[in-house]
Amino acid sequence: MDKAFDLLKRYPLCDSCLGRCFAKLGYKLSDKERGKAIKISLVMELDRKIKDHEFGDLEELKDVFYNIGRDYSGVYENYFSDSFQNRSCYLCGSFIKEFEEDFFIKALSYLKESKVNYVLGVRLSDELREREREFAMENSLIYYESIKNEIRREVGKRLSAEGFPPCIDNADVEIVYDVETRQIYLVEKRRLNLYLYSRLSRRVTISSWYSDTSLEEGLKSKVMVPFVEPSEVRILDKYPIITERNEDSIEVSGYIMRKVREISGREIGVIMGMRPIKRVYRLLVYSTEPIGEKVYEKLYDVYVEARDFQELREKLSSIKGEVLLIDLVKSEGKHKSLESIS
Repeated sequence: MDKAFDLLKRYPLCDSCLGRCFAKLGYKLSDKERGKAIKISLVMELDRKIKDHEFGDLEELKDVFYNIGRDYSGVYENYFSDSFQNRSCYLCGSFIKEFEEDFFIKALSYLKESKVNYVLGVRLSDELREREREFAMENSLIYYESIKNEIRREVGKRLSAEGFPPCIDNADVEIVYDVETRQIYLVEKRRLNLYLYSRLSRRVTISSWYSDTSLEEGLKSKVMVPFVEPSEVRILDKYPIITERNEDSIEVSGYIMRKVREISGREIGVIMGMRPIKRVYRLLVYSTEPIGEKVYEKLYDVYVEARDFQELREKLSSIKGEVLLIDLVKSEGKHKSLESIS
């Protein structure tokens, strides 16, 4: 309650925008319900403190009451003769209800005509986005959520009640509401595919961010990977990769990729959270002493288990000899279950 009082001393906030400051508290409450409950509790507490003479100067409370809003002005009218000041919400300008209603009407009209699988999006003006960001950061609001989330959620509930539930996993389009122009526009959703890949080349990165010689450059498409190996390490096991490309198999820039299947948005999150619990690396080592499996004269194959490449680096200091090449030959973890998906 102290945090809410501190906010309302400085900012006029509607029920929804105050509730969003505590969005991660109170399961199954809407932000509007959350904000309304906070304001009622705060007004009752202020009334008690006034009656118990805990405030020396009531004038300092006027701004708090103005910022709470006219719907809660009963206590104010008991103690002050001045006319109540109406103030617009600092964040949404007191327009959030209008945004939600307008978005709902326009989205419903489109869905009745088009019959598509959809998700909802919201585009804020640059000014509102920056104001919201600064507000949350300056006030250390760790439970805050963006106005975009609230509008999407509330409009989605109403559309669901009309028989048009959002389709998170298999959307054809994103219906985006621009709060500045109050128009909707459509964004076609990308179809993403899961592949398993091996890398037979060295020094060909996955991301084009690091090098012009990359898998992304070869594919002419962006990719997502949950984990990687440094580019100098060949990958002789099967690692997961997600891309827009849609071919049964792809060979490019030393990468061999086999398509598993198309995946949904929810599956992407699961895959991107996967990590190997164990990796086995094969090192080609030049050594004057016999170590590992002899390949040729003073060249040996040495196998090392590690959780990841960082742990492998730490273990290299104990290798007696010069490490010439490194290959990833085996891994274990939940990602291996992807090999059996079809």
